[in-house]
Amino acid sequence: MSAARVLDTEKQAARVLTPADYRKYLPIVRRTAVRLARKVPSHISVADLTGYAWVGLVEAFSRAAPGMDEEEFEAYALYRIRGAMLDHLRSLDTQTRASRVTSRRVTRAIQRLTTKLSRAPEENEICEELGMSVEDYRNTLSALDGAGMSRLEMLDVDADIAADEAELPEDSASRRELQEVVAQAITKLPPRLQQVLSLYYTEECTLREIGEILEVSESRVSQLHTEAVHRLRAAIGKE
Repeated sequence: MSAARVLDTEKQAARVLTPADYRKYLPIVRRTAVRLARKVPSHISVADLTGYAWVGLVEAFSRAAPGMDEEEFEAYALYRIRGAMLDHLRSLDTQTRASRVTSRRVTRAIQRLTTKLSRAPEENEICEELGMSVEDYRNTLSALDGAGMSRLEMLDVDADIAADEAELPEDSASRRELQEVVAQAITKLPPRLQQVLSLYYTEECTLREIGEILEVSESRVSQLHTEAVHRLRAAIGKE
């Protein structure tokens, strides 16, 4: 987003929000944008995400249901802030859209094999289903990671399982059920993939650090991470 767009967005916020509201939500907007920036391709800036975060906050004020108490509204505002940034990420250039097509193809192949075999498929089985050699499959995973797809896809999973205190009771129940499905899916991943996810998301290790622990190259770690994410998406029925 250009500097002019960011300024224009802040003007919109100033017209909708009081100065006190602006000061109150400024740290939340910035903090949410910074956290998301750490999980997306490096060419996407914090300033860009912050601009769209303000759009989300403006939408929260304009769409909030009457009678929301402060705690409910803050949860709803955070949901709209995050949603606006994710919408921006999903609408990026044609390379990202093309990568999504490839990403969905890998996910669907894993889903078909899991149903057919009643177990998690092996790498060579996924390759056969896709009509690829192991080398081509791994190169595809590297390309998807290079396009930022593994991180964007994982954000989709995060968005689906994140708690939203403003949602309806039946939606909350569905979300808890999905959390359980994801947790079970992680336990069914091959041990090495479980370790990669744990080191990356829980221990917050870099790909290079994980490579040193597993004694493989950094590029191989990125392939393993991308495969793990696609297996999770297949398990929860996300395409």
